[in-house]
Amino acid sequence: MELTININAQPSKIDAFLNFIKSLDFIEVTNIKKSEETLNPQQKKFKKKLFNALNELKEAREGKVKLGNLDDLLNEI
Repeated sequence: MELTININAQPSKIDAFLNFIKSLDFIEVTNIKKSEETLNPQQKKFKKKLFNALNELKEAREGKVKLGNLDDLLNEI
């Protein structure tokens, strides 16, 4: 029987659990994949803005959009 287990716990508890199940002779652990860290709302917002800015930069380099100059930006502020 093949089974996938998702564990949401502190890393120390996960390590203890993995060490325990690896010690059992009838268990074979073939792949351990660490999940991504959970982001708080502020981090998610920053990540979204960063990726949007990178996409805009990519489009500017490809000539799809024209970026304004720094003087115009500073004058708006």
